[in-house]
Amino acid sequence: MGVVNENVRTVALLEATAEARTLIEDLTRLAEELKIRQERLGELLAPSEAALRARTDYLDKVMREQLGLAQQRVVKLGEEVHRLARHLNDQLVQMPALLAEADAQRWNERVRRDWWGAVPGLLALLLGGLLAGEVASCRSGQSINTRPAAATQRPSVSKSRSPAPRRPPTSSVRPSASPEP
Repeated sequence: MGVVNENVRTVALLEATAEARTLIEDLTRLAEELKIRQERLGELLAPSEAALRARTDYLDKVMREQLGLAQQRVVKLGEEVHRLARHLNDQLVQMPALLAEADAQRWNERVRRDWWGAVPGLLALLLGGLLAGEVASCRSGQSINTRPAAATQRPSVSKSRSPAPRRPPTSSVRPSASPEP
């Protein structure tokens, strides 16, 4: 039994060794497959890295161009703002003179309006005074004869004769003085 036992052990050992060899061969084959896959992935990644670099370079170039255009627009806008600021500053400097001129024109127009507004008033006043004087002179001519009409009439005097009202001579033209030599 001893020999059989030893034989069983030897057979079991041989079977275990064979199985270990099979596992080692499988592991070796799997390791080689992994190496091949790693190389393939490396090959796949290499073009991806190159493509990534190319895309990055292109995007950098486009970004630089766009930033350059934006910088030019900002510079143009800055120049335009500077020009407008100078123009507004010049207008601001001229503003007091323009305001003084406008005030002077308004004052002249006001004086002219006041004068032309006063002229018709003065003419109306003079005309009213003249008319008042005429009316007063007419009334003063009638006021001399204040006695009742029956008392002033004589029976022998005809009724057609009534005293004429006295009016002072009205002359709207004043005598002018002769020019002095």
